[in-house]
Amino acid sequence: MEQIRIFLADDHQILRESLRMLLEQEKDFTVVGEAADGLEIESSLAGTAADILLLDISMPRKNGFEVARSVSADGGPRIIFLTMHKNEKMLSEAFESGGRGYILKENAFDELATAIRQVASGNVYVSPELASLMLPGFLENRRENEDLSDRELEVLKLLAEGHSNKNIADTLHISVKTVETHRANIMRKHDFKNITELVLYAVRNHIIEV
Repeated sequence: MEQIRIFLADDHQILRESLRMLLEQEKDFTVVGEAADGLEIESSLAGTAADILLLDISMPRKNGFEVARSVSADGGPRIIFLTMHKNEKMLSEAFESGGRGYILKENAFDELATAIRQVASGNVYVSPELASLMLPGFLENRRENEDLSDRELEVLKLLAEGHSNKNIADTLHISVKTVETHRANIMRKHDFKNITELVLYAVRNHIIEV
C-alpha cells in the first residue's frame, strides 16, 4: 500500500500528539515530522519528502499563511490548513497562499483522514459547514463561465485538480502547446494572477467539488 507522508505543524503539543495517534491508525498514513512554530517548519520539513503538510494558521514567529507561501513557492507538499477560524476572509487567504484543504479543528477527528486522501489525490477539501462561505457571487461568476469554451472549461477543471500540462494533454488527447494556449486564455479572460486564484474560482463555481 502506497504511503501518504504527513508533516504536522501546530504549536499545541497535546493536539499534535493526538493527531499523530489518530493518523497512525490509518495503514496508508505515515507521520514524517512535526514542528511547533512557523520558522521551525521550513527547516524541519526539508528532507522529509512529505506529501501533506497539516498546518495551523496561528503559529508563533511565522504564521501559517507566510509558511504556506514559502513552501508552495519551493514546490513543497500539498497544504491542508487545520484551524479554528470560520470566516470567508481566512478561507480565501488560505487558498490564495497555496492551501488545498481547510478543516476546522473541532471537526478534525471526523474529517482528517478523508481530507488527506482527497488532497493527496489532487483534489480540494473544505469542511462541509464552510462550503456556504464559498458561494457568494456564484451566479455572477457562473455567467462569466460563458466566456470560456467547452475545451477551456475542461482544461480549467484539470488545472484546478492539480494536473500538469503534460497530464492534461494526455487526458484530452491534445498537444502540450495547445494546453498552454488554453491555459493562457483562461488566465487572461478571468485575470487570474496565479494558479491558486484559478483553484478558488473553480471551487466557488462548483467546477471541481470539495
